[in-house]
Amino acid sequence: MKKIILVLTISLFAVSAYAQNSMQKEYDEWKPSQDEYANFDIGKYTTPDIVRNQLDMNFDFRSFYTSTDYSSSDRDVKYEGSTIYGNISASFSRYVNTRKKISSLAGNLSFGEDYNSRNEKQTLTNNSTTIDNASRSLQQNAFNLIWSNKWYFSKLIYMDYGIRSNVSYHFTQNKTKNQSEDDNVKQKDFSYNLSPQLGIGYGRIENVHDARQAVYIANALAKKMVLTRNLSDDELFELSRIASTVKNKRFLDSRLHLIEEITTLDSFFVDNNLLEDDGAAYFTTLNDMWQYGDLFSRRSGYEISFGVRPDYSHQNVKFTPVVRDYIFNTNQHSIGLNFSYEKPFKLNWQHSLFTEVLGGVFSYSQRYKQTDNDYDNNNKGKRISAFAYYSLGYYPNTRTNIRVGTSQQISRETHDHEGNIMIFHSALNASLYYYFSPNLRLTGDFSLGYSPRRNKGIEGYYHNSNDFSSSFFIQLSYYIF
Repeated sequence: MKKIILVLTISLFAVSAYAQNSMQKEYDEWKPSQDEYANFDIGKYTTPDIVRNQLDMNFDFRSFYTSTDYSSSDRDVKYEGSTIYGNISASFSRYVNTRKKISSLAGNLSFGEDYNSRNEKQTLTNNSTTIDNASRSLQQNAFNLIWSNKWYFSKLIYMDYGIRSNVSYHFTQNKTKNQSEDDNVKQKDFSYNLSPQLGIGYGRIENVHDARQAVYIANALAKKMVLTRNLSDDELFELSRIASTVKNKRFLDSRLHLIEEITTLDSFFVDNNLLEDDGAAYFTTLNDMWQYGDLFSRRSGYEISFGVRPDYSHQNVKFTPVVRDYIFNTNQHSIGLNFSYEKPFKLNWQHSLFTEVLGGVFSYSQRYKQTDNDYDNNNKGKRISAFAYYSLGYYPNTRTNIRVGTSQQISRETHDHEGNIMIFHSALNASLYYYFSPNLRLTGDFSLGYSPRRNKGIEGYYHNSNDFSSSFFIQLSYYIF
């Protein structure tokens, strides 16, 4: 079996290489850059004032039905089963980036219904009949909101404020009816979470992938020899700003949107007398780099901020007709100092660093109520933690992304009635995305984690553990047509 898999894999690569060999010259962009703009610093790019809105609607409906009849020497059985699923959701996002404000708003509202039933009728040779019916219905309703703002008092000093919240209500009903039981169990699950934040910071991180895309476009056109000269740094920044601005426009028809974008880019090259040849090679290359030249995020800058973050959570789960009521409440109040750093290096490399120190208090309560029994559990405590993460990204072209990263976290929790807990967590991860050809693509990721935990309870009780974990994922996709 292993030999067969090996032969098939080698054959797959051979067929792909042969099929793509005649087209190799058409995909020179996938090779390393010719470095016409190796000294161009995309980290100096600043985004023009933009406002982007997006609204997505999703309607999903599915149904399934099955019916089975079978008989044997001692019985006849008829089975019916059905499933109906429906979901309606809407997502809205708004992004604003000006010199005075960076703001993002994202909201999602969803309603879902899932119903399935099972009916079984069994008749024995002695004419006795048993009927077994069961059904389950589930309603899922949820609303999520994330709103964050950075308001700049000056070029680099800003106030940071926002809120995260979610509300959900789930209703489940299980019905069972047969000769021995007739149940109708209902479960209502209501929960919400509210987490505002307020702070002050210094610095600014810019999205600079539009500048990287401008270099991709200029490089690709130079390889096709359709330009009269290389672009200057000022022209590359101007092309970057045009790219950011034209993406800001909204069209209901995506084809009209693409036409507007390509037309705007073409006007830049025409107005600056940059075109030696405006034929098919020029337009196909421009279109390819426009659609695939900004798939990977690139950022530049630094931010250091100090803020307050309260967090409130509530969940109530109720069962009937046998009354069981679970109530969970959690309050957390923390203050934190964090630092973020993003640095593009020589076009193809990206340094990313994030560190954070948090400290605060928390309390939680659990209450269980039943017809003849009540139970309460309350606890308070303190928590302090430190976290650091660094990653190095490599982006040699528009279709390749390699990242390696490492993180370290240390936290200590002190519970009033349960002692204290020390937690350490170290992780190493790597990811790869590689586009061999239009037909062959490779993705993969790998991670290692080590987490020792030390629990020191009251009256000399202790519990220590050491957890090690690893994961590996690789996927090779081949598209025959």
